[in-house]
Amino acid sequence: MIIKGASTHVHETEGASLQGIVINNIGHSIKNIRAQLVIFDKNQVPILGTSVRTEPDHLPQGGIANFRFQLKEHKSEIKKYFLHANWGFDETA
Repeated sequence: MIIKGASTHVHETEGASLQGIVINNIGHSIKNIRAQLVIFDKNQVPILGTSVRTEPDHLPQGGIANFRFQLKEHKSEIKKYFLHANWGFDETA
């Protein structure tokens, strides 16, 4: 599983956003995919953790999904962060 943050954006009223992609390279179909985000402060202390479903939330081998975090309470650019993907095997495929 590969997860990459692609771009960040900060808007005065909408807050900060981060979008990216998830690529299924594990050799099996997967489902219930969630992108998890942890944002760190300048001292590498976690200040926020959240997750979102990817679109689509199921992928065949080699499939690509996208995600977008919209954080209204975060008013600065997302610079120091960690991304992780959670998922389950899709036994129906």
